[in-house]
Amino acid sequence: MGKAKKILVAVDLSNHSLNAVKYVADQCAPTDLRVNLMFVIPTAPETFWDLEKDDFFKERMKGKYAQWKRDTKKKGEAFLHDAKNILVKAKFKENKVGFVLRERKVGIARDILKECTQGYDAVVVGRKGLSKLEDIFLGSVSTKIVQGVKNIPVWVVGGEITSKKMLLAVDSSKNSRKAVDYVGKFAADTKGELTLFHVVRSVSLGFVDDLTLRDENTEKHLLEEMDRDIPRIFSSYKKLLVKSGVAGDRISSKFVLHSTSRAGDILKEAKEGGYGTIVMGRRGLSKVREFLMGRVTSKVLSRAETFAVWIVP
Repeated sequence: MGKAKKILVAVDLSNHSLNAVKYVADQCAPTDLRVNLMFVIPTAPETFWDLEKDDFFKERMKGKYAQWKRDTKKKGEAFLHDAKNILVKAKFKENKVGFVLRERKVGIARDILKECTQGYDAVVVGRKGLSKLEDIFLGSVSTKIVQGVKNIPVWVVGGEITSKKMLLAVDSSKNSRKAVDYVGKFAADTKGELTLFHVVRSVSLGFVDDLTLRDENTEKHLLEEMDRDIPRIFSSYKKLLVKSGVAGDRISSKFVLHSTSRAGDILKEAKEGGYGTIVMGRRGLSKVREFLMGRVTSKVLSRAETFAVWIVP
């Protein structure tokens, strides 16, 4: 038996964070899993207190603000209990579901990020929620968590997800191997299907204007290398999953050659194949990287509105 796993689910009072709890309940085996549900009680922004400067206003608003905080805390406690009940009904042990309820200290996202340093194996957030001020793709707090967590995987849950099928977008990088190993430890006790999916960009040099750089033999050689490497990569990753306890008949593999958009092909496969979860390394092989994530990972995350996306560092 491996080390017991511990995950943090950051919630607020939204349906988006409730979907994140339901996802954990439906997708994770409760065996040896500790779940902490975290709610950060927000505080009024400084601008609220700057609306008026007179003492009468401040005195009057202090009482209303104190009542608002008490009401918000009660709502948060009720939400945490509802979330816990969802997990307990899914056979999670009651003593393995805990609450982290605290007032905002530095900032909601930064308070959650601080809690993430306490030995968690994953932090789970709803795709939208945790804030009414939403970024274009994720909730603003969710975005900060995705960007701010460096050492543990982040699960971003979009909508109500029922499919247990997992699409593991892989390449030959160390980061990708780490992601596969990570998934194996969570998937061993579940029954969902796992697909290793590799997308290869078009290797054609036909776009090069300089005829001296266009070499059909080079293109042919690259394709031959891929024909040898792809089965080797899949075989290595399948062995890793089986070693973690995933039954071999639950594992399949698929690849796409000549892709013009790796992110697009990953999302297409996820939709057409009826997957619920997409797993990606935070960074892959690409030398062209975004500030915090690989370019492909960032694109998939921004467009995977109806999936859960696991980002593994």
